Amino acid sequence: MTDRLATWTLMTETVQAIGPFYREAMTGAIQASGVADYWFGLYLAQGTDPQPFTVQRYQDMFPYTSRDRQRENLEQLRTAEYLESVGEDAYRLTDSGRTVIKEVFDNAQEAMEDVEHLAPAEADQLNDLLWRIVEYALNGPVPETKWALLTSRRCDPGEDATPIVKTDQYLTDLVMYRDDAHIVASKQYGVTGRTWEALTFVWREDARTAEALAERLPFRGYNAEDYAKSLTRLEDLGWIEPGVEGYQVTDEGRAVREQAENNTNLIHFECWDILTEEEIGLMVDLLTRAKENLIAMAGEGEGNEGEES
Repeated sequence: MTDRLATWTLMTETVQAIGPFYREAMTGAIQASGVADYWFGLYLAQGTDPQPFTVQRYQDMFPYTSRDRQRENLEQLRTAEYLESVGEDAYRLTDSGRTVIKEVFDNAQEAMEDVEHLAPAEADQLNDLLWRIVEYALNGPVPETKWALLTSRRCDPGEDATPIVKTDQYLTDLVMYRDDAHIVASKQYGVTGRTWEALTFVWREDARTAEALAERLPFRGYNAEDYAKSLTRLEDLGWIEPGVEGYQVTDEGRAVREQAENNTNLIHFECWDILTEEEIGLMVDLLTRAKENLIAMAGEGEGNEGEES
């Protein structure tokens, strides 16, 4: 059987290889909006438009960030008149907001139009395989809520899009679907998003004290005191214990975190069963060559810029 984790790594590497071809155009549109620090809220609100986007939905999708920080972000967009308030903690895109978010993704897609990552017939093959996985994920019973995936799908430019734009869309869909899978896999342990993220950082040895967590994650809207409470909760559960340079994960905590990762994989990779092993092998071959071609083209572009300057 094809190594699913290795194939997933290849997919994420291909997404990263596409990035240089649209990043400047997309960033330019975001900067022009005047709300560069908060524009992601427009992307999320588009995911439910014309229905309201709520702070609760925001929290359910991204439980690692404080509700107050999420509300603050949406309020900034309301002040900029890109969102309008339609009830307590509920917001909807204004016409200006719809224009801005459309320009962001139109600019990105237009910047990629002339990029040929594979021969046309091969690009169509790859996109057919990727779409079949995405379609299965959309229609499958697990997870019950697929809010990240559904939000990503709202950016799909349609059948007339160029092959590279379709590849980027489908791969991004699967990245977002994995977020949905991980939220479901971690919720069963009965701890807050903040506490779960603290466990992850201790598990990876990326931050092992409350102060280090607050320093590494200032955008979450929590301080060291908040993270100290999370670490105490994890210690009470027996998932972490004091170490020489801060907390360290216990065997029980490691088992819990690794089980959540395994459960994420089970959910995420179930939709790949729509493909045969031969088709997955073909997808790996096409993705490998697409990634290599994109990296080579990006390198050539950098070289040309240097010569012109």
